[in-house]
Amino acid sequence: MFLPRLFALFFCTATLLSAQGTASSPMKIESRRALPVDEEPRPALPDPATLPRFLPPNRKSVYTRCEVTVPLIAITFDDGPDPVLTPRLLDLLKQRGIHATFFLVGKNAAAFPDVVRRIVDEGHEVGNHSWSHPLFTQLSKDSVESQLRRTHDAIVKACGVAPLLYRPPYGAVGVSQRARIEQTFGYPAILWDVDPQDWQHPRSAQKVYDRIHSQTRAGSIILCHDIHETTIAAMPATLDDLTARGYRFATVTQLIAYSTPPEVVGPPAPSAAPAATTPPATSRPAAPASSNTPAAGAQKEEVKRAEPARPATP
Repeated sequence: MFLPRLFALFFCTATLLSAQGTASSPMKIESRRALPVDEEPRPALPDPATLPRFLPPNRKSVYTRCEVTVPLIAITFDDGPDPVLTPRLLDLLKQRGIHATFFLVGKNAAAFPDVVRRIVDEGHEVGNHSWSHPLFTQLSKDSVESQLRRTHDAIVKACGVAPLLYRPPYGAVGVSQRARIEQTFGYPAILWDVDPQDWQHPRSAQKVYDRIHSQTRAGSIILCHDIHETTIAAMPATLDDLTARGYRFATVTQLIAYSTPPEVVGPPAPSAAPAATTPPATSRPAAPASSNTPAAGAQKEEVKRAEPARPATP
């Protein structure tokens, strides 16, 4: 009887000690946050309205994002203007006092000059996105220059403002092409670090919102397209979400200027862009086909807002 009781006592003691050792070691908890939370206070945000709109001479040749210490971001829209969706987007931006950067396709800018003029009149920035959206890496240097020159001139004719930036279609441009474009037009190449892939099928407003919500950080350049109904449907919740989380919107040139140290900003970089030429009125292309433009009465999607990040619970 003694030995079984001794064995049972030993077994219980060992089990208890093992349990205490386990309880004393901390549990590992994987905390997933939609956006990194700033634990330390940041410098005060500048008023975007006061930020300069010129490119400093020491700017980089390519930007995917800008290094800043404040939650300042730029949202951009490609492939427009669209005669129906772009004005709807402009209404949303105006209601919120947000300025964006529009990378315009030249044939659309020529077809809808009134929309281009409204973009500029309401304080937004326009950039060059080629005449017909070809893949630059498959074009000759003369073809690339023609694509950009025609678009440059179409934008100037529509609104009287010369673009300072370009975005290569599909984000693809060769190193030698990029150097020639910069030398000829004075344009830096603007890419992105936030891509909601709003062009992919099946398109979804919720997908646009979720991806922008999770990918955006200070200094981000957000890529969107103002030719898709689902992208426009996602914008009210997306813009309100980013604003509520402390982000402020600047144009791309403002973001670049702000990210440049003040002591080396200097005067504006000289523009190498060609002077605008006015094509004959009969050469204006017809309005693009409306196959990519959803009906104005298309049903709006409901976008579910993400919950704020909560501290992990042990």
